[in-house]
Amino acid sequence: MNWITRWKKIGIKVKKIFKTREKIDPSASLWINCSSCGKLNYKDTLKETDWICSACQYYFDKPPLAIVNTFFPNEKTFIEPPTNSGNDDPLNFKTELGSYKDKLAKARKKEKQWCSILGYKGIVENLKVHLVVSNFKFLGGSWGLNESFYFQKIVSDAIENSADVIVLILKTGGVSMFNGTAGLNSVMAGGIVGMQRLKEKNILTVAVGQSKTTGGVLASIFYASEIVILEKGAHDITFAGKKISKNYLAAGESMSDSFGSADEKLAGGLADLVLPRSEIKPTICTLAKIIKKKEDLAGIEEKLDDSKNTIREVLPKTAEKI
Repeated sequence: MNWITRWKKIGIKVKKIFKTREKIDPSASLWINCSSCGKLNYKDTLKETDWICSACQYYFDKPPLAIVNTFFPNEKTFIEPPTNSGNDDPLNFKTELGSYKDKLAKARKKEKQWCSILGYKGIVENLKVHLVVSNFKFLGGSWGLNESFYFQKIVSDAIENSADVIVLILKTGGVSMFNGTAGLNSVMAGGIVGMQRLKEKNILTVAVGQSKTTGGVLASIFYASEIVILEKGAHDITFAGKKISKNYLAAGESMSDSFGSADEKLAGGLADLVLPRSEIKPTICTLAKIIKKKEDLAGIEEKLDDSKNTIREVLPKTAEKI
């Protein structure tokens, strides 16, 4: 056996090893490393801490259904997506790495949902709430034609049922490149139209940004909301990433280390509140009750615990606007 034959056999063995490794799904592991402090966390324990690292308070991605259950711990109704819209792959997008249709099929099978967002509705503290939640594991939470049509259906359902508030918990890479200009127009133009329809019907719109909320969805839907909230410690809240944004700096300018962070957005007036995860739902409900006149300010203040300083500070400012 010459050296060429031996190398061929070694190459075949290496390929088999890599193919075997590719089949191993990291999400199937019972453990997850904290990207901030490196601590190894048991996933079942993270559920008890609301997906927050007990060592450094780093925020892990909270699964979309866990977010839904936080808002609707008892009864809730799933808003069925328009699965017959026929917009899966309008460009017949293919590369040497595979087709978009195959990517979409794999994402649907793994995440058990039709597109990157989920729509639910229910009653929360006497408020009729519609909820839209992103799933970043579904192709980076990107929005295309399917997400746009689903969002429009959720908006129509909220209007038909005279909802009090629609809450959008977003984590997205922006508009999907796989749908081309059709997807771009549908998401951005359709998103703005949808948000305007809600406002015309006096339905309060609240957007909550998690880490990595970017692109056209940030511009057309997130910032079209009446109340903008960011999770504590959220990062990469920006239309374009740091590498691209650096190209537009003037001579002598430098990019701040806090670029795209929740604190930077709050300081620049691009967010109303930055809140710990545990305070997001109660704060939204408190503000919605005042704005929708479900309960007066004095009644709410009596119920507030002294530890809820964030809510206390925002109540007088909200009352002044009403």
